[in-house]
Amino acid sequence: MTPNNDITIEVYLLCFNEEKIILHTLNYYSKICSKIIIIDNQSTDNSLSLASKYKNIEFRYLDSRNEFVEDRLTESRNNCWKESTADYVIVCDMDEFLYDENLLEKLVLAKEQGIVIPMIIGYNMMSKVFPTNYDRLITKQVNHGVKSSRFDKKIIFDPKKVKEINYRPGAHLSYPVFYENNVVDPLMELKLLHYKYLGKDYLYKKHEGYADRMSEVSKEKRHGYEYLEGKDYINNIFDSYNYLNRVIK
Repeated sequence: MTPNNDITIEVYLLCFNEEKIILHTLNYYSKICSKIIIIDNQSTDNSLSLASKYKNIEFRYLDSRNEFVEDRLTESRNNCWKESTADYVIVCDMDEFLYDENLLEKLVLAKEQGIVIPMIIGYNMMSKVFPTNYDRLITKQVNHGVKSSRFDKKIIFDPKKVKEINYRPGAHLSYPVFYENNVVDPLMELKLLHYKYLGKDYLYKKHEGYADRMSEVSKEKRHGYEYLEGKDYINNIFDSYNYLNRVIK
């Protein structure tokens, strides 16, 4: 895949200490997006240094006083794209990959058909160990997972036809407001591949980092509650996924 002159796509990526996954993410999205916007929530690792080596990168900064405040992240998701003139914008977390075997071709077709928000089917991708080969796309290395309706998220849409996307916390739900009638084609499905469960050790560290900066407001609202559940929560997730399906052929 390479960016297509027939369509312009921008991706807006939320970031906090993503030095392990960020190269996989940028390697993937740089093949389909004309512009990549990273919204950094006060990372303290090498995420931004690694990202700075890529072309067509724009950095924005979100100050939450060094705390995990889901309300601030939701506000950013709901507004970061509003000045875009691209044909489609993708608004997602660093570990979320919009996928189809013929993704660019399908999005060109969606544009021609006037589809404002393509239908998304979500999957949790699973691996016992973190894929460390950054010279190969992660979609070529981790191709098994399980369907998850929580990740049927409206992460891609036409910014010129959506007035408000109205994401709720985590963007698992959204209530878009359109300038005109929207067009959704149920026969055109794209996949959201959630590359979070990439080995227990990777996830232990990731959850600990979020738990350490969890704001009192987020605790009260139970935003990101899983980060506070410790290793038992992660172990149970991996143990429950005994039977994985091949998501990518």
